[in-house]
Amino acid sequence: MQISSQKTIYINLIHCPLYVLGPKKRVGIWFEGCSFGCDGCISKHTWVQKNKNRRYILDVVDEICEFNTKRVTISGGEPFEQPQELLSLLQELRNRGVDDILIYSGYKFNYLKENFGDILELVDVVIDGVFDNTQESQEVYRGSANQQLYILNNELKDLYQEYKSSTKRELQILDKNGQLYVLGIPKIDDSKEIIGAKI
Repeated sequence: MQISSQKTIYINLIHCPLYVLGPKKRVGIWFEGCSFGCDGCISKHTWVQKNKNRRYILDVVDEICEFNTKRVTISGGEPFEQPQELLSLLQELRNRGVDDILIYSGYKFNYLKENFGDILELVDVVIDGVFDNTQESQEVYRGSANQQLYILNNELKDLYQEYKSSTKRELQILDKNGQLYVLGIPKIDDSKEIIGAKI
């Protein structure tokens, strides 16, 4: 299905190279808009949708495909709060040859399967669950121990099993247009310091 050139989506940030939310070099896409409001979230700037960050989906895809990688991580914000836009974005990314799509969601995996099965058909890996700052985790892929990683594409199983077992956390710091972004998943105590530094 061809996407209308006028179809839009709220995107807070696109960045490449990203090395801290998934294995290997990736493009990171942060959706805008989130109703979960997790205590201790370091991405509060993505909670509210802003008109200045409303973009044409095809322009977003064009920007993503300019980077020399076929791996994408989608975070936010909550991607599934723009379900039709997310579906269109994923369809076009697949059409352009993207073959490793990792998505973070505050919704539990079973809820996503029941309500967004068409979207999951276009996703390779899901990390589910809200951030809970009372449940410390050592794993590199998640911010709190309640979150789980689901591999939907068996061809990527070995890659993500290795990534899942890693405990070596790293962060990327990005200064873009005067806005400071912390990319990656800090330890819970570190996230509190980051939030304090942003206030």
